[in-house]
Amino acid sequence: MRERVKRAVAFAAITFCILTVSSAFLVFYGQVFQPPPLLNTNMKFWTIDPTKNLLTPYLWTIDEIESPSDNISVYQTVVADRPAIALRVIRTNLNNSQIWTTVHVRQDLHGQALAAIFRSKIAIDVYPTFPYWYNPDSNNPENTFGIEINDGTNLLWYTFADASSQVFQLPHNRIILTQTPLNAWSTREINIASQYQAAGWKMPESISFTLILGTTWVHPGDWVGYFSGLSVEVPPLQTQSLSPTQTLTVPVIDGVIIMLLGVLIVSYGKRKKGERVGKRVK
Repeated sequence: MRERVKRAVAFAAITFCILTVSSAFLVFYGQVFQPPPLLNTNMKFWTIDPTKNLLTPYLWTIDEIESPSDNISVYQTVVADRPAIALRVIRTNLNNSQIWTTVHVRQDLHGQALAAIFRSKIAIDVYPTFPYWYNPDSNNPENTFGIEINDGTNLLWYTFADASSQVFQLPHNRIILTQTPLNAWSTREINIASQYQAAGWKMPESISFTLILGTTWVHPGDWVGYFSGLSVEVPPLQTQSLSPTQTLTVPVIDGVIIMLLGVLIVSYGKRKKGERVGKRVK
């Protein structure tokens, strides 16, 4: 009885392994898994940028547009019990000829990373602290807080503020205003490929993925916003696929192997039983 149970357990275990391997083969055949296109997304690691003598998130670049009377800063902090990166702009209009004062924290992407980001599901936690203002006649923005995609020709902005969600299509600039409560954390998702398609823009050769905060001369003052929890999920790239005939062949082969295995185990059991009977007769 004990031997019969052992053989049954062994048969079940081997069958399970065969079916598991075959299922994995059918599911993952031809798929290529790629590394995430954006690195150090949680901004955990920082380093000194020797060209600007500036503390910068590792693998990210900080760009500033400001006048001598303005002040810009990027720093780590904790907001509502959550680690965050702060972007802050202090804009004055004293002897200031700049239209915009902005800070950008960016990574440049091209090649495989560019293709991956266009297929990715991107989510980020944002904490806006001020409204979005724009010129009602021209729809031109007067401030911003969000994500910028810059391909050298076109600008795609995801702007997070407490106004109703809407889309502004300007020459070479598409602004996705996403309703987001002020002074609270919210998770927002972006889809670069769908917005490029909606704008009628072609796939670029490279982009800058940028966290941005800025204001114009129309709204001087002290403005700050916070980011946290940037995540990029890259689906596997399907390079090959099985034909219907090949897909059907796999379970057929599994069935034949399992059936032969069952016959083998039954034959082995009968032989062992015959040997035991022979020993008793002697």
